[in-house]
Amino acid sequence: MTADGTAGMWLESGEPVVLGPPLGGATGEGTVYEVAGRPQWVAKVFHRSLTDLQSKLDKVAAMVQSPPRGAVQPDGLIVLTWPESVLAGESGPLGYVMPRIGTASSVELHTMSNPSNRMDPMPTDPQWTRNATWGHLVNVAANLCLAVEVVHRVDAVIGDFQERNILVSDTTRVTLVDCDSMQFTDRTGRRFLCGVGRPEFTAPELAGVNLRTHAREKESDLFALAVHIHQLLMAGNHPFLRGEWTLPGDQPDALTLAKSGDWAGGPNSRLRTHPMAPPLSFLPTDIQQYFTRAFTAGARDPSARPTAAQWRVALSRIGLTTCSRDVHQVPVGCAFCPWCVIDVERASRKQRQDWLRPGDSTGSQSALSSSSTGPMLAGGRTTTPKKEPDRVFGMSTRVYLTVLLSVVLIVVALAAFIIWALLSGATTFGAGGSAPPEAILTDVLVRE
Repeated sequence: MTADGTAGMWLESGEPVVLGPPLGGATGEGTVYEVAGRPQWVAKVFHRSLTDLQSKLDKVAAMVQSPPRGAVQPDGLIVLTWPESVLAGESGPLGYVMPRIGTASSVELHTMSNPSNRMDPMPTDPQWTRNATWGHLVNVAANLCLAVEVVHRVDAVIGDFQERNILVSDTTRVTLVDCDSMQFTDRTGRRFLCGVGRPEFTAPELAGVNLRTHAREKESDLFALAVHIHQLLMAGNHPFLRGEWTLPGDQPDALTLAKSGDWAGGPNSRLRTHPMAPPLSFLPTDIQQYFTRAFTAGARDPSARPTAAQWRVALSRIGLTTCSRDVHQVPVGCAFCPWCVIDVERASRKQRQDWLRPGDSTGSQSALSSSSTGPMLAGGRTTTPKKEPDRVFGMSTRVYLTVLLSVVLIVVALAAFIIWALLSGATTFGAGGSAPPEAILTDVLVRE
């Protein structure tokens, strides 16, 4: 018997099932267990307290009847954790079994698309991401397209298409999880909706609608897919979140920008590419055009967005080479290395910050008021720095004048001595062991 009281469970075929220990803690909808004697499966048992439990069970039963072709690849790769069989008990259906995936070496998509997460993983997380190149990110993007293709082979929409539902293995292959949350239409036409979604991955045509009552179209997945591809190829930069807003006032939120078709570096966009982000121009022409179709034309006409298959073909065609410094990977034919440009910009910014930073003996720096560049006093007050005295050749004016007067007096005294010596007939002036002028010049030349 499990912790939630389930016992005597079986599949639709009548095959008995014994649940093993839970895998992780309970989620908002249910608990996932190992299946004793069936290492290729896991079982998800829904919480009996779910308000829409019956609808959820009906949806899973419908999904079992319509598995998409390619959910499990011929080589065993699990592209979707699609429900395979309804799990029932004495009280009726309780959940379902689905393919088990190896998560020990997998990471969520944001770990790959975010450079900081990728290059500096937590000690307990997989460490292989440190070695991922730009070419690996292109592969991840293409494999994500394959997963979307598979979903769209049936009457399903991913809906909540966010990075935590996307796992990437150390071979760059992709698996979509939490499939029971997808929108799905059964063979009778009954539609089970996906009532949740993240704003930054929500298509503009869904702005302001109630997702619990409004059905989505597959084109909305294609918008989110383009966002994910953009983040993978463009150093984690979200096309509607990071850029330089060119109009007065604050930059609008991502969904507002998506509605207006203003995205970082897009044609006629009021959101310019951020200086620390790669420009769109370094990508192959067809990839640039696909982003324009997804975000510019797609803002007005969702059907203009490239399909997952089109994206996958274009991504698979990208050839790779190394930049002139032999440090970064760039597309073949790229006239410049955006990563080198960003490195230079980052170094320049750091240098400017170092110049502007008021130093001290410990190297620490007090926080400055956003409205003042002066040094801070206690309580957040500022003070005007004391004016430095004027300096000439590194000396204060007073010291410089004193030195100048001394030199003048020495010159006058020396001139008077020479005149006296000449008038007194001292024709041997300067003799007394000094080397002739030629010898002094020779010595100088030898020293050089």
